[in-house]
Amino acid sequence: MQPIGRKLKQKRESLGMTLVDLENKIKIQRKYIEMIERNDFASLPNPNYTVGFIEKYAKSVNLNAEKLIEEHQDELPDDYISAVEAKQHLNETQTIVKKDDQLIRQLIISLVGLILVISVVWLLSAKLLFKSTDNRWTAGNVNESRDVKVEAKEKSKAAAKKQEVKEKPVKPVKVVKTSVKYKSFDGSTLSYDVVTSERLVLKVKSSVPTWIQVDDDNEKRYAYQKVKDKTMTIDNKVKTVTLISGNSTDLQVWINDQKLDVPKTADSLITRTYQFAIESTD
Repeated sequence: MQPIGRKLKQKRESLGMTLVDLENKIKIQRKYIEMIERNDFASLPNPNYTVGFIEKYAKSVNLNAEKLIEEHQDELPDDYISAVEAKQHLNETQTIVKKDDQLIRQLIISLVGLILVISVVWLLSAKLLFKSTDNRWTAGNVNESRDVKVEAKEKSKAAAKKQEVKEKPVKPVKVVKTSVKYKSFDGSTLSYDVVTSERLVLKVKSSVPTWIQVDDDNEKRYAYQKVKDKTMTIDNKVKTVTLISGNSTDLQVWINDQKLDVPKTADSLITRTYQFAIESTD
């Protein structure tokens, strides 16, 4: 014969009733219902509640409670009470627990309040008792013979540091008087921007005699000849200088001792045109 708990569980499940459904219906906590279904009556808050819980359970799933209890008498505790009594005992137990919880909370709150009051009183007392009229510390308070002039020492350190800064050599600042920047190459003409505060000097050099032509925007011509090495001083207030070279690919050009950068796309050109846009900062 199956235990009474298993019979109750099978009947509940056959009706499609969940533990939650049964809990809401008979007002017994789910954990106690599971104990009954396992025949674990000793784990109930009071084993004497067993018969009372089983009565409510059996009636809720349409079983004959009296007959069921009679058939399984040997599985149940010897002493038992009715379902009404069991519910009453449970309510009383829960009420006592709630009262105990309330009492404990009140005790904790009172204890915390007392600690806070004691802390505030102690802080106020310490502030009044140990308040000093002069909080400044000097060596003389301890031993007059050790009264060191701290301020004088600090001034000496500051003066030494200032002297050290003065004696530190200053690095000379290199002033760039001429700036030459490559701008563009359109396939035949190389363009450069020149910013200078000094007289412009143009120098060309080649391993073989190379024909060159140099003109400015004032239509002054500085060269129209074959050269291997030539230096030309450009007039003041000139805005544009044009250099045309031919029959050599290794011509090198300098502006105020700065060698010009030539892109690789222009390396193979025999005839080249250099155009310089000049801005004077003098």
